[in-house]
Amino acid sequence: MSTLARMLSLISTIIILTACGGGGSVSRSDTGDGGNGSNGGDGGSNTTYTITMSMQNASGENDTELSENNNLFAVAQVRDQNGDPLSDALLTFTLSNAELAQFANDTGTARTNEEGIARIGLLASTASGDGEITASLGSGETGSTTFSATAVATSGPNAIGVELVLVNASGETDNSLSSENTLQAVATVTDSQGQPQADLLLTFSLSNDELATFSNDTSTALTNEQGVATIGMSVGSLSGDGSVTVTLESGESDTTTFSSTGSVTVSEEPATLELFASSIQLASSGSDEIELIALVKNDQSVLMEGVDVRFFAPASEGVEIRLTQPVTQADGTARAIVSSQNNAENRFIKVMAQVGSLPTEEVEIEVKGTEVTANGPSSVILNKTANYILRVVDSDGNTIPNQEITITPNTVGTFSQTTLTTDANGQVEVVYNAIVSGEDQFGIEALGASDIISIVVQEDNFEFTEAPTSEVSLNEATTLTGRWLKDNSPVANRKVLVTASRGQVDYTNPDQTFVTDADGVFTFSLSSNNAGFSSVTASGLDSAGENVEVVSTVDIEFIADEPFYINADATPDIVGPDGQSSRITAIVRDENDNLVKNQVVSFNVDDPSTGTISPSQAVTDSNGVASTVFTSGAVSSNESVVVTAQVVGVLPEVQDQAILTVSNARFAISLGTGNQIVEEDSSSYLKEFAVFVSDSAGQPVSGVELTASVSPVKFSEGGGFVKGFRVWNGTVWTSATDPENPELSGARYFCLTEDENDNGILDIAPGASKTEDKNNDGLLTPGIVGTLSFATSPVSDENGRATLALRYPQNYGGWLEVVITVYGQSTGSEALTRMKYFLEASAEDLSEETVVPPRNPFGSTPDCSSTD
Repeated sequence: MSTLARMLSLISTIIILTACGGGGSVSRSDTGDGGNGSNGGDGGSNTTYTITMSMQNASGENDTELSENNNLFAVAQVRDQNGDPLSDALLTFTLSNAELAQFANDTGTARTNEEGIARIGLLASTASGDGEITASLGSGETGSTTFSATAVATSGPNAIGVELVLVNASGETDNSLSSENTLQAVATVTDSQGQPQADLLLTFSLSNDELATFSNDTSTALTNEQGVATIGMSVGSLSGDGSVTVTLESGESDTTTFSSTGSVTVSEEPATLELFASSIQLASSGSDEIELIALVKNDQSVLMEGVDVRFFAPASEGVEIRLTQPVTQADGTARAIVSSQNNAENRFIKVMAQVGSLPTEEVEIEVKGTEVTANGPSSVILNKTANYILRVVDSDGNTIPNQEITITPNTVGTFSQTTLTTDANGQVEVVYNAIVSGEDQFGIEALGASDIISIVVQEDNFEFTEAPTSEVSLNEATTLTGRWLKDNSPVANRKVLVTASRGQVDYTNPDQTFVTDADGVFTFSLSSNNAGFSSVTASGLDSAGENVEVVSTVDIEFIADEPFYINADATPDIVGPDGQSSRITAIVRDENDNLVKNQVVSFNVDDPSTGTISPSQAVTDSNGVASTVFTSGAVSSNESVVVTAQVVGVLPEVQDQAILTVSNARFAISLGTGNQIVEEDSSSYLKEFAVFVSDSAGQPVSGVELTASVSPVKFSEGGGFVKGFRVWNGTVWTSATDPENPELSGARYFCLTEDENDNGILDIAPGASKTEDKNNDGLLTPGIVGTLSFATSPVSDENGRATLALRYPQNYGGWLEVVITVYGQSTGSEALTRMKYFLEASAEDLSEETVVPPRNPFGSTPDCSSTD
């Protein structure tokens, strides 16, 4: 400070001197326009300014100890004689010894804020000792305070240092190096004041070069604007512990340690085994088969080739396993075929796969379709007998001979024999004795199938004596006659209420009744304008004509016999060459959309690639369906195979065509699933399906674009839905029947799909008002239920694999069968596969009595014409 300045400062101090702990202030009185313009008064007024000084640390606490690790702030506050702050005034700060500290900015100046406060940072420098810092206004006022300084440890304020850490791919500190976990060496360079140092060259080195490898050839890196330099580290050939060092050109360095697992060789031992099935349901007839797919990987999830897989099932399961590919191919899969050709029992079977010492994997498959039926009257006169024909049939409707049927009567003495064996025709006759009047039941069971037969034992003899024994054509009236006897005497002049589930009864009375004559006989006629079975019920009323005393029923089938149009369809419509097959179905209807029975349909194929059909003609059944099978020859051009279905002997001609393509697919698609079902939330299920794409040698085919769809089973394939309900049987909620405990029996009633044309459209026949909507809900039942999407990419991966996810509402579980279809296309080649899947309900949801399953969405009554 100059002598003049010091003298002026001394004079100012003499005028007004204010001191406060650790700091001091000097004030000055100005006259006229002197001082700061914003705070000046009118001419003749005196303005006095006081500067108060203090020292604070980074936490805002009073502190006078300055060091390399404890920077300080000089805080100056300027006020006038009234105590008002002086804002926006420039203060200049000076040190008594410039080697004790340095200011945080280049000018050593700072402006006061609205509170009259100015702050400036103070950093330790090269000297230690006590010193003084002074703040002064341009008008000469000053304030000062003292501090103690400790010199920095380095030779100067610009000394630099480096810090080294190791991080993983997530940016987390990590020193474990492996082939799965690469690391980065991160070096940060700063000066003594913590300022980053950019554009400096760092060299990295290892204590052992075989523990790791750096990501560039020179093992060097430059710091960026943040003073950070990085270099990648991958695992070396050796395992063990080591250190990595980073060094600056000026010699500064830092070191840290790490552990390396060394390079890992690919394991040749199988580590995981998964087992899939192309379907989880197997027809009891033995005409069907399921492909088993075993997937083998090592502990790095690499698909393994050449591994022997053992497919097996206990002998008690009664199945046959045919090994088609017992050793895994390049796609990691081994394959086998399971069937049940010699055991038609309904049951659950477990098929297993095993590799080496790995745990056995299993998949559960349901063998189903066998039924036991009883054909006989639904009502019997007391003390009379009724004959019932008991039959056991497999899933294809074929009778099964030499099978034991067990009868469980509800009333003791109604059967003389409760264990019978079917004859060569798969049936046996049994006599029921009506010994107690009222409602009765008996259960029948064979090969895991069961049914409950209900009988009404009547004191009166009330029955139909004349009824059609063959089909009745539409719009033709048929006459039915009944007779009512009591104690073998006619019941005359009594009302009989008659109803029919199909058709129109020609009533003689407006209350839908007929009156018995002197012989106890009543007669009426019935006709129908739509095809199907009609259940005709006659109920004899009491003498008041109010309450039902006796009931008798008879079934009549009305058939359409005038073909009007036909729909032909091929499933699948893309087949491979050389003996691959497609089912051709034709559905015949009349002008009012009724299904036409007993019509001969001829099938004719136009195929330049030598494909054949057999048989060449078929007769329509009650569902109006006739079918044949197309067997492929050579490869054809796209949609060049035409099969024409025509009703024989009808003019004008009633015909339609099914179009097919015989494609030499360069790959095949396999579709399967396992036992697990996922409950994603409280209202929906998730079921996953594995898709495998492979070539003719079993090699995985990648890059195949896949599409998938879910739909109901077609009408022409017998598709439909199940009505019914579940009950708690003490263990689970079940819809199965229990002949021994009828009160613990649920119910299942099968209804054919309403989409008779298999086109997904609610059709109205040409010129008719009748629609396919049988239950009058305005929709096609069951319709498409759920969504199907790819859980992974819709393109097959390097393992030829993709995963499908089927999501569906929980209330449909157990009541509907759907078809999963997967189609693939790549480089001019295409392939297709289908799989039927009965929507499941999770076992957990059915295992608690207090948690009642949701209501069947299709209804619970045995009536397909309603949603009740």
